[in-house]
Amino acid sequence: MTQTQQPPQKTPRQASKPAPHQTGWSALNIDMRGWWTKHWTGPVAAIVLVVLNISVWIWQLTHHVIRRPQDMTMLRMFHHTAEPGQSGTFAHFLKLLWSLVLVRGPFALVLYAIAVLVIVSTAQAVLGVARTLATSLLGAVAGSTLGLGLCAIITNLLDAESWHAVQRLPFSLSPLTLFIGALMAASAFESLLWKRRIRLIGYAFVLAGLLFSGNPGDYCTLAAALVGQAVGTLMARRRGQTEQPLEHEQWWHGTDYEARRLIAAIQLIFAFGPILALVSSSHDGPLSTFGFFLSGLVGDEELADVCADNMRANSCVAMAKHYHFAMTGVWTRTILLVVALSILAWGLYRGRKLAARVSIVLNGLTVALSLIYCVVFPLLDSAIMPIDAELWIALLQLLVATALPSVVLVVAIAVNMDHFSVLTARSRIRRGVGAIAVTLLATAGGFLTFGMLNRDAYTPRATFGMLLRDLPHRYLPMGLIGSSRLHMHSTTVASMVINQLPGLVFWIVVLVVFLLWFRDSVALNAADREHASTLVERGGESMSFMTTWEDNHYWFSPSGRSAIAYRVSHGVALTVTGPFGDPGEFDTSLREFMRFCERNSWSPAFYAVHDNARETLESLGCSSIQVGTEMLVIPSTWQTRGKKWQDIRTAINKARRSGLTDVLTTFNEAPWEVREQIIGISEQWAELKSLPEMKFTLGGIEELRDPRVMLLYAIDADGVVQGATSWLPTYRDGKVIGWTLDFMRHRTDSPNGIMEFLIARMAERLHEQCVEEPDQAPQFMSLSAAPLAGIGDNTADPEDIAVIEHALQIVADTLEPAYGFKSLYFFKRKFQPTPSPIYICYPDAAALPRIGLAVLSAYLPGLKASQIPDMLKSLRPAPQAKEQEHQ
Repeated sequence: MTQTQQPPQKTPRQASKPAPHQTGWSALNIDMRGWWTKHWTGPVAAIVLVVLNISVWIWQLTHHVIRRPQDMTMLRMFHHTAEPGQSGTFAHFLKLLWSLVLVRGPFALVLYAIAVLVIVSTAQAVLGVARTLATSLLGAVAGSTLGLGLCAIITNLLDAESWHAVQRLPFSLSPLTLFIGALMAASAFESLLWKRRIRLIGYAFVLAGLLFSGNPGDYCTLAAALVGQAVGTLMARRRGQTEQPLEHEQWWHGTDYEARRLIAAIQLIFAFGPILALVSSSHDGPLSTFGFFLSGLVGDEELADVCADNMRANSCVAMAKHYHFAMTGVWTRTILLVVALSILAWGLYRGRKLAARVSIVLNGLTVALSLIYCVVFPLLDSAIMPIDAELWIALLQLLVATALPSVVLVVAIAVNMDHFSVLTARSRIRRGVGAIAVTLLATAGGFLTFGMLNRDAYTPRATFGMLLRDLPHRYLPMGLIGSSRLHMHSTTVASMVINQLPGLVFWIVVLVVFLLWFRDSVALNAADREHASTLVERGGESMSFMTTWEDNHYWFSPSGRSAIAYRVSHGVALTVTGPFGDPGEFDTSLREFMRFCERNSWSPAFYAVHDNARETLESLGCSSIQVGTEMLVIPSTWQTRGKKWQDIRTAINKARRSGLTDVLTTFNEAPWEVREQIIGISEQWAELKSLPEMKFTLGGIEELRDPRVMLLYAIDADGVVQGATSWLPTYRDGKVIGWTLDFMRHRTDSPNGIMEFLIARMAERLHEQCVEEPDQAPQFMSLSAAPLAGIGDNTADPEDIAVIEHALQIVADTLEPAYGFKSLYFFKRKFQPTPSPIYICYPDAAALPRIGLAVLSAYLPGLKASQIPDMLKSLRPAPQAKEQEHQ
């Protein structure tokens, strides 16, 4: 792998690609038509689902208004029942069929429509229309048969009745049951990464509903998914026997990846269990009791008994209309807990060791509380009122239902603790623990103090022992447990408010602490930066010197002879070009850096890499998108003869007639008055723009201060600096082999052509060095890259990248008035350079939105909310550049 970027070979564009003269919008329109051709079944299925449900609702609304206007409620409106006179079996069969396409309400319709759109579109692109419909129907029919059969067997075993007992249970299917088989079948044809992702997410949703709801239809959905996966596997094996598709080499081993995501998915299911248990129309799932235990639904025995005992209840929330204030507290505390556990699941997903330990503590606390409220408290109460054997059996069953899930998760995390290797700074842990402890003590003390000062605000009259026993209810989600009934109740509004405040304040603080604990963070190390600054002189690419700038982190190879600079944002490790240091390690460094990112649960994105690095990354399974074009000038062949060079010759002659001279030095060696003028020019440039100065691969004054960076400025006879440029070195074994243009600034009243003059003079100087000292002369002069400009000029991009590329063209057109990327691109083409495309390479297409945010954060780290209106004002459609017509 060579450090110097050679001119890339021209490759013909694919026939399906739009012609170069087309604009971004027209190209994107072609892409959208192509997408519709391959995915039209998904939008059509979603539209049919929406229209069908709305039509049925309108009919039901009219039907109820005419027949029973006094009974028209939302609950009746969205509850599908058979007409009077129909037989029970036929009515249930009809209801079962209708439930495949009819949903219970508008919110559910929106969710199912989105799910159908995604599922069917994905399946059609892989399987085709016919196979998508076939696997959907096969999965629904076979899955429903197997699911209902399983329910019949379970019912027969438990109740000693025939399968007709299933008819007495409220059950329904869903659009998910109808289409989940096609999605799971399509997953068999995806890459290993997407195959695991589709199956993990799909089964997580299905199992969450089954475990915490227990509707017999959930068993059918699970069976439909399994049938679809089996059918897809068979089809993939049959196709593989004839086509023998080649798999890309995988860059990760999968052990950490799978363990973290599986455990995180389990924790996330537990997080949303309370909400599913409260809103579900069924309460007979294996973990329904566990969900109630986490829901925080306490304070009313009647409501608790109905939710726990009545499997036909539409939902606990629907039955709690007269518990307005109490339910507000329940929902607020439940949602806070769900968010906290979701953040904890995210920490597990990111491989945080602290998240694994916190999960063990919280789930262990759940087990301990289950023991206390199912065993310890009943034993204490039995001294006053004996407990019979039947009640003890019920309590033990309740203990198993509430404690067993947490025990399983604790064991799973403990066994797989080695997979959670990302550490959190001890100082951050200490501050978080301190904040939680202080909040706990302050809120508990406030609750106890209020209770002792206002004993009559509770019934029976509060005592310190009763307040202390009630205290855990203020914080912990202890739900429908018979012996955990509150021994005192609030009788005033003030006491009701005080009862809710401790838990609310405590869990809000926990949320903030979790966010600080589990966010991505890498400590800056001055020693690493110094080592990287040394390695960049051993070898690199034309943009490698940018890796020595501030705010970069560094990964070093095991030998320490090569490195990669990166920044972490939005879960993405965004590199600053490719490896630098020992060229012999560049290929292995790319592979090892990807494994390093996998261990830290980051998604790697290699930004501004050239063709040689792109080829290596694509061999590792990465995709690539062109994000700019670098302009290369060869000093040894520099000349300004011919019509194409007229503008450059005019700029040089005009500058010389105006008495301008160019000076090549470093910023630190330049006279003080020159440095001050350059700083003033830069500040003037920044003030004229209502937008923040861009960073990352665009240097400023601070980057000029490195003594290895050359400064070329133009000064007139009066000592006024009219413009300045900076040039970054590219090394090979300590020798400079090229210079890259970075900093460009000029006065607002500088003569036209000042930048052309400075760049041309740098080229002339390097050309003279090639003639006088050919052995020491640089091999190239890079005019750097114009971001988002020249996209698609030099490569035949894969078809699946076309939509993204055309969207980037639209972004470039939109940003043109603010930053002038295209203007800069055409300006640099005046020097007749050799274009060299630069790419962003990534292994995971699903991370593209986060990669986009990471790039934006890197370039505009100082963007403030107050600057956004000015930024939007400056973004207007950019006129088509006239220069493009002459290319």
